[in-house]
Formats: sequence, structure tokens, C-alpha cells
Amino acid sequence: MNFEHLWPLYAAAGAFALPVVVHWLTRPRPRRFPLSTLRFVREAVEQRKARHRLRDFLILAARTAAILLLGVAMARPLWSDRPLVDANSPGDTARVVLVDTSQSMAAVSHGTAAFERARAKAADYLVFRPGLHANLLLAGAEPSSLFDGLSTNFQAMHDELAHSGPRPQRLNLVAALSRAGEILAGTASTVRRELVVVSDFQRKSWESADFSAVPADTQIELESVAAAETPANMAVLRVSTPEQVVQGRPGRLDVEVGNYSPASRKLSVQVEFDGDSDSSTYHLSGVCEANKTATLSQDVMFAHSGWRAGRARLLDNDDSLPADDVRSFAMEVRPAPRYALVSRETAARSDTSSFYLERALAPLAARQAETHHADDSTLLARFDPGQIDDQGVSASDLIVLDHPGKLSDAALRRLWGLLERGRNILYFAAEAVDALNLKKLVSDSGGGLQLPVEFMPASAGRPRHDLFLSVVHPDESPFAIFGDTLQKAIAPLRFSGGLASRRIDAAPPDELLASFNDRSAALVLSQTSAGSMAVFNADLRGSNLIGSGAFVPMLSELVDRLTSRNERQRPQYSGEPLAIYLPPQAGLAAELKLTSDESTAPPAGQLSDEGAGVMWRAPASGPPGVYEARRQGEPVFMFASEIPPEESDLTPLEPSVLKERLAGGRNIDFRKVEAGSHATDDAWTWLAVACVGCLLAEVVFLRLFRV
Repeated sequence: MNFEHLWPLYAAAGAFALPVVVHWLTRPRPRRFPLSTLRFVREAVEQRKARHRLRDFLILAARTAAILLLGVAMARPLWSDRPLVDANSPGDTARVVLVDTSQSMAAVSHGTAAFERARAKAADYLVFRPGLHANLLLAGAEPSSLFDGLSTNFQAMHDELAHSGPRPQRLNLVAALSRAGEILAGTASTVRRELVVVSDFQRKSWESADFSAVPADTQIELESVAAAETPANMAVLRVSTPEQVVQGRPGRLDVEVGNYSPASRKLSVQVEFDGDSDSSTYHLSGVCEANKTATLSQDVMFAHSGWRAGRARLLDNDDSLPADDVRSFAMEVRPAPRYALVSRETAARSDTSSFYLERALAPLAARQAETHHADDSTLLARFDPGQIDDQGVSASDLIVLDHPGKLSDAALRRLWGLLERGRNILYFAAEAVDALNLKKLVSDSGGGLQLPVEFMPASAGRPRHDLFLSVVHPDESPFAIFGDTLQKAIAPLRFSGGLASRRIDAAPPDELLASFNDRSAALVLSQTSAGSMAVFNADLRGSNLIGSGAFVPMLSELVDRLTSRNERQRPQYSGEPLAIYLPPQAGLAAELKLTSDESTAPPAGQLSDEGAGVMWRAPASGPPGVYEARRQGEPVFMFASEIPPEESDLTPLEPSVLKERLAGGRNIDFRKVEAGSHATDDAWTWLAVACVGCLLAEVVFLRLFRV
């Protein structure tokens, strides 16, 4: 137990002797009376003396107890531990008040949002007193401090706090603590440093907290505004298409819903697509178990290609965080895939590997043309390696390279830029120069492209011929198409040419789809953030694959795997930096205009022409919604700004984890605002009542023992 004031205790200790002194000074004095007999007088005196002793003892006890109780009550006992940061403590103090403004702070419990409790608690620490210098730090996706350093302008801090609120963002805890550490580190070492954090301490945001950025002598007070019981919440977490949606073909739309409540819930989701054409509304239903997620799927099909925007909305859902009940999304309906064959071999010769590749790709293009009523000549085109920057190559979904020779640095950078913007590459490595091309392509990616093996020119003393497939992944495309007949299909195949390879230990094992009997890689596949790349390590001209019945099915499956990959950009979360390459067909930045589906949300960022294409940049994504780049009124690109899914799980982190495992040697105190300290700190009122009771008891004793 601690006391807010100590001087009343010292005063009470001094006043404790006052009743004893009064009783000693007012004790009865002996008096002399002349009497004929003393026997009856002595009996009466002894009876009265015993009664007076009891009365004196009770009165003395009541008076001393009243004085002690009054002193303790004036000292304001605190039954809970004394906080590390006292809002009214004297002395020179540097204080930073960090307020969490992430989306979870909008959760409502018992009619009050967590941020409203945070606003009131933060204001208690921003009250003027001599020697106190403070700063207000609002922490969301990026921390924002009211002043560059510390200030005594507490009115401005209160005004900023009054106008702030939760944002549809997640808490960037590393940046917030780093900013707080910078502010406190700029103060003198003789000043007491204090950091007050007001948050709901959501588990997913705080489970990796690191206070090392804060000066070691800082007193850290954590004020939790989380509800006593975690509020139940349901949310639309993600809307996605596992594979690229192609015009005229059924595609699958997945809606992931999270149920963060102690009971299973029935789900009812409405999906709406915007647009004058192909506009549709779908209703999905299902059940989600307690504290789990469920994915609802719906087949969708569009007669026209282009970009589509929409929203998935939870129906009949009343929970603590309504903002995450709806999620906007954007998807591209692609036209029939286009193929570009890049080779230095001439199309006139029929004894080249590129000739057979072109003939094998032609049925695929013809099938796409028949499905989409297009000209198959526009879906398959042949290019010289010097034409890689041609618009036809840029617009192709799959770029097939066979015997391209040594590619220039500009051509390799162009290929990486196309991969980065969702295009796919199938590279047939047949010659020693292909090893240099692949090595330079991986180097230009800066780590964005990582092949599972390193390709090298074959040793002159170990010619590569009469190779066969010794290890394949039977459940992976393109081998899964053969099913139980896989071994029968690949056993007669013999390969020649290609490159030696060395396994990279850190690479995922499932990216090496097949190996030859000399342990070199036969087929590898690597996925970048947007596109895919496969390397077939053989010279088709010296292999019997092109004359076998496995060639066309295997190539068809491999092409489908590469071109059907979903090209949707990674999720873009509200408030976080934006950097997206637009598709090649978007054109020049000067021809584009940025718009938003939210009238209150201005278009975010700027467009710029860069080496790999048009880049859309912004320091922070706008509020949730769909943002578009349009050319002549038609959308050429869309993306959805979203609420981070982790903000929907309102479960707080255990206080012991923050105070012990994550403290990092810092002095940390944790308090819950909703439980409050007032319940224990109001004990002085009961002590005052007890003091009055003792005084009343004294009056009662005097009445009972009156003479």
C-alpha cells in the first residue's frame, strides 16, 4: 500500500498522544470526607472506579482511533501499486504520450469506443504543471507527433486530441516507439523521462513489441483501454480470386470471413460488382466456427474483359467494429492469353526447336481464339530478341524464350520489369550463353526473382546427352495431367544440351519440379510478387520430347499454370506507402487520370514514367475504397485500399508478457483504464466515515456511562 501524501501521517502520529495527555490531566483527584464508617463507602468507590476505568478506556480508544483514521484518510492510501508515471508528480519531467489510433481502437464496448476512453486517459497526462514538458504522439500506420520536440503548449495538445480519432490502419509499433525514443533522447540526462502509452494492446500488434528504441532510464506507463471482456467481432478479411479470371470462362471468387467470438456464427455475405455492364450481385452463406475463419466461394463469369470493382458486405451483423463488415476489392478480367515467342532462329526453317514450339503453341492460341471469337494470329506472335521492348511483347501474357542468344542488359532489365508487372516467362535453356542471361536476370531483380538452382555452362569434358528424368513431382503441373501413366509417358524421353546446375540450399524444394539422372535441374519454376518464370533445361532440337505424345500435353499444362496465376497486386493497406507498377498497356503517365470511388477520398499519389513502366506512388494509401487510373475515361488499372485483416481480432495481449518478456530491461508498469484505479483509491472516504463513526461512538459511550 502507498500513500499519496505523507505529512498527514506524521501529524496523526504527533496527535496520537493528545487524547492520552487529556485523559491524564483530567483524571479524578482524591478528596477527603469525615465519615463514621468506611466499609460501605469503600464498596461504592470500588464499583464506581471499575465503571470509570471501562468508560475511560472506550473513550480513549475512540478518540485515538478517530485521530489515526483522519490522518490516514488525509494521506489518501493507494492500495494498488503506485504508478511509475504520476500525472501530478513534481520536478523537471520530459513526457511523451503515445496514443494508438489504429482501427481496433474504434471497437465499441458498453456503448463506448476504446478511443474515447483513450482520449480521456491521455488528457490526464497532458495537464500543465511547473517543470513538465510533453508531446503528443498519434500512432497509426505512421506516427505523427504534434511538435518536433517537447513543449508546454498543453492547450494545443488537448485540441489535437479532441479532433483525432481511430483510423482504418494498423499500428506501426516499431516506427511509433522509435519516434518516441527520438523525442526523449533529445532531453538532458538530469530530467526524468516518461513514456505513457494508451492503447488496447491488441495481441497481433503488440506480440513483437521492442522497447529498445526508448532510452533505458525511461519510466514506461502502459494504460490499457481494452474492454474487460474481449468484444465479439466478425469481419470480411479478404476477397480474392485464386486464379486469373478470364473473359468468357467461369472463375472463382473467394470471400474470407473471420469470426472472433466465443460461439459459431451463421454467415450471410453479399457481393456486389460495379459497372454499367456485367454488374451482378451474389449472396453467399455458410457457418464459421468460434475464433476461426471461413472461406465462402462463388463462381463468376464475365462476357467482357476489363477491370471490375466491387464490395463484399456482411449482412445482419451487429458487432463491436462495423467498419470491417465491408471490404472493397478490384479485379481484372483478362482477355484470351497472348503468347510471344522470342528466338533468334528464323521461322522459315523447320529443323529448329523454335519451329516445334511455335507449332505446339499454335493449338493453344487457336483454342483461345475459338472461345473468345478472336483471330488466333493476334494471340501468338514471333519476335527477334532485339524486339523485346516491342509493345507486342509487353502485351503478351506469356513470353517464351528459345535460343535467344546473348541478351543485352536493356533487354534483361525489360524482361524483369515485365515479370514485376505480372507477365510470365518460359525460358528454354539450351546453350551456354543462357546461363549468363539467367544469372544477369536474377541479379537485375535485386532479390525479387530467386531460382531454386544456379545454372552454369556444362563442362566440356562432360557433354550433356542421353539424359532422362529421374525425379519429378507427380502431383505438380505439368506432370499431374498424366496421372497413373506418368512413368509410362516419361520413361522413353531422352534429353540433350542444356546447362549444369547447383542446388541453392535456401530455395523452396517445391520449386524444383523435375531433375535429370545427372542430378541437374530439368524444370524449375519461381514466382515473383506478380509474375512467374519457368526454366526448361534442355535443347528441344536434340531431344526426343518434341516427337513424343507427351510434348503438347506437357507444354499445354505448363503454359496454363503460368498464365492462370492470379496477377492481382499484393494487398494495399490504408495509410501505408504505395508503389505499384501499372500494366504495360496503361500507356504514358501524362495520358492517365487518377480517380476514386469515394467522393470524400481524393485520388492518392502521383504517376511517373520509369524504366520498367508507369509507377503509381504515394506516401500513404487513402481510406478504404477502390482507386483507378483512367485513360480517356476508361479504367486501365485499379487497386483497393483495405483495412488490415489483423485489426479485426480484438484480443489483447497478456499484461505479464508486456511487463516481463517484452520489457527488454525497461521499467514498465501496466494498468487497465476500464477497471480503473478509482475503486481502490476511494478507500480514504471509508476511512473518513470510520473517523466520524468513532466520534459518534464516543458520544454513545458518554451517554451510557454518564454519572
